[in-house]
Amino acid sequence: MNRYGVYALIGATTSKISDPLDGLFDDINFSQPITGGQCVINNILCAVYNFKYDDSGTERFIQAVFFDRKWFITSQGAQKRIAPSSVSGVLRMYATSDTDLWQLYTDKTSTINWEIQTALWSLSDPIRDKQALKFGVEATIANVAAELNITVDAENRSSAATTLSNTVIWVNNNGYTIPWTNNSGNQIAWVPTGYQLYKYDAQQYGKYLGLTVTSSAPSSTINGFQLEHELRARF
Repeated sequence: MNRYGVYALIGATTSKISDPLDGLFDDINFSQPITGGQCVINNILCAVYNFKYDDSGTERFIQAVFFDRKWFITSQGAQKRIAPSSVSGVLRMYATSDTDLWQLYTDKTSTINWEIQTALWSLSDPIRDKQALKFGVEATIANVAAELNITVDAENRSSAATTLSNTVIWVNNNGYTIPWTNNSGNQIAWVPTGYQLYKYDAQQYGKYLGLTVTSSAPSSTINGFQLEHELRARF
């Protein structure tokens, strides 16, 4: 890893594997230590690199996590260095700020702010305008009430966010919400778990279309994205 990216050396062959991160390297503080190692996350062996990054004028430590030619970024606090260690035969990642030590990527219950942004899709015809009609997000949600905030993106703008929830709301024939309470008088939330298909009308157009999903739901998996669209004028 250097100022030009991350490379894999397999035998005598060198291949560049950091293409999706190339825009970050100019803002990495290479005067600070860059540490890393291998770590198992959700039963997937990943490579994790920790470095100090200039985030719009504020420097902070972040981690670039790599697997299967894919990258994602995590932020775990003020750790200066990270290192792996095998626990019961499983590689775990640990971090230190020089005065303490903690384990990374283990909490599956606390809320955490996360964001997934797709590429802007040309949808096989980059010279045609596209009118987005509906979008869908396939997600597997843990046993919690979750909200997903979704925007439909184009090459120069994003739609207003649509908030979709996995909470079931009961209503009577008059349209009034029916509250459920337990023996202690606390209101009960009806929350389905497992696979969910969130879908809604889309309001967006452009040459390229994509989706952005933000949430704080813990232990969630995005299984796929769906987009219904119509082709419009050329150029």
